[in-house]
Amino acid sequence: MTSPPNSSALDQHRTTPPRRRLLAAGLMLLATLALAPASRAASMAGVDVPDTISVDGKTLVLNGYGLRTLTFLKVKIYVAALYMPKKSSDAQAILASPGPKALVLHHIHSGSKEQVQDRYKEGLKVNCGDEQGNGCPAALRTDYMKLFNAAAPVAEGDITEYVVTDKQFRVIFNGKPVISFANVELGNMILAGFIGPHPPSADLRAALLGVPQ
Repeated sequence: MTSPPNSSALDQHRTTPPRRRLLAAGLMLLATLALAPASRAASMAGVDVPDTISVDGKTLVLNGYGLRTLTFLKVKIYVAALYMPKKSSDAQAILASPGPKALVLHHIHSGSKEQVQDRYKEGLKVNCGDEQGNGCPAALRTDYMKLFNAAAPVAEGDITEYVVTDKQFRVIFNGKPVISFANVELGNMILAGFIGPHPPSADLRAALLGVPQ
């Protein structure tokens, strides 16, 4: 009578000490993990920037991200990240697209309500001619002031999201809705403040657009 197939392999397995079998299994697991794709989440100034986010059930990819600093001391204020359905380095095309699209600010420096509002004032002045927004349509100016009044102080670790879709602009703070508008133009104006002709800095604009510097 012949031996069963692979009987020597079975005998060897039975005689292998349990500790050696566990070690071999561990090495195989490590080899499998080494072949798995690494996370592509970016990191900047101690902030982990997700490679993708979900907006209304749709996955948006990281278009670009950059650091905002202030004064000659280069005080780090926030890490900004722009998300799109697909990457683009064309600012005008991004602003004209229906979305969804999102600008996410990871705050790394605290700021009072007044300081946050000062940044909104700067944006209104750049986009509408002055801090009262007299160069913009009345409806846009009215909604902008609602956004201005809804501003809240920020602390290190807080996250502000500006989400623009084909029908709505909304602001989310630390995962909670703050305010929303049917005014998509307002949302695109906020985005233009970062990637338009008058960004906080040329370096930040280039980084959000994924343009080599």
